[in-house]
Amino acid sequence: MPLENMTKMLIKARRGKYAVGAFNILDYNSMKAVIETAQEMQSPVIVQTSEKTIRFWGFKPIMTWMRELTENASVPVAIHLDHCKDLSFIQGCIDAGWSSVMIDASSKPFEENMSLSQCVVSMATPHGVSVEAELGEIGGIEEDISINEEDAHLASTKNARIFLENVKVDCFAPAIGTAHGIYKGEPKIAFDRLKEIGEFTDTPLALHGGTGLSEEVFKKCIALGCAKINISTQLKYAFIDGFLQYYQSKPAEYNPLTILHAQYNALKQAVMENILLFGSNQKA
Repeated sequence: MPLENMTKMLIKARRGKYAVGAFNILDYNSMKAVIETAQEMQSPVIVQTSEKTIRFWGFKPIMTWMRELTENASVPVAIHLDHCKDLSFIQGCIDAGWSSVMIDASSKPFEENMSLSQCVVSMATPHGVSVEAELGEIGGIEEDISINEEDAHLASTKNARIFLENVKVDCFAPAIGTAHGIYKGEPKIAFDRLKEIGEFTDTPLALHGGTGLSEEVFKKCIALGCAKINISTQLKYAFIDGFLQYYQSKPAEYNPLTILHAQYNALKQAVMENILLFGSNQKA
């Protein structure tokens, strides 16, 4: 099946009261784990790539992996550029075949955020590429972007309305109190703000900082309009722990392919758990 952008799958998810997992991959093995698990569970899926990961491997190798792994897939698969502030890099992803991109101008003044986001919409739309934008600043560490808790701030519902009236994005990520990375305490989610935003827009909403949230929080956010949920840190842990746990159990066995297979299984388990949690299984 050809790669899809996120628009159709997220509209369907929001209407169906489930969410599509956006899983940050790190290499071919993790990409394979995400796509093959989605195929087995008949779930739509978003393969999410950070700017850092793309710079490490290159545009062409990642798209070559994607095309090979989705060639015989019967489920909708999108490849999405996660948080990116560089318009030239976003253009590079569009040119290379990415089906979806995110402009993160949330640290800019509101008017500039709108202007930059609209610029990316103008760049992406002629190519059938969907666009995600962010309002407010989500705390924690995402790749090389670090936002202290004191500097993070929630999305204003007034500004969210203005933003969405003026910038026709396909997915909107309002900061509601979640954070990237591992939570050190119980996150304070602004459900009231999410509810208000969800009531005045049909645009699918994205929940960032998904790793570590409770099932109750996920379910409530999905019910309030979150159709895309980002999972990054959990896959990083599965990537490293899957490797280490096998090696520690058999330290004398120097068989790289066996260890890579153990890593692949750990990644698949993490993806499967989230697909079930988000309710997207059998929704392809």
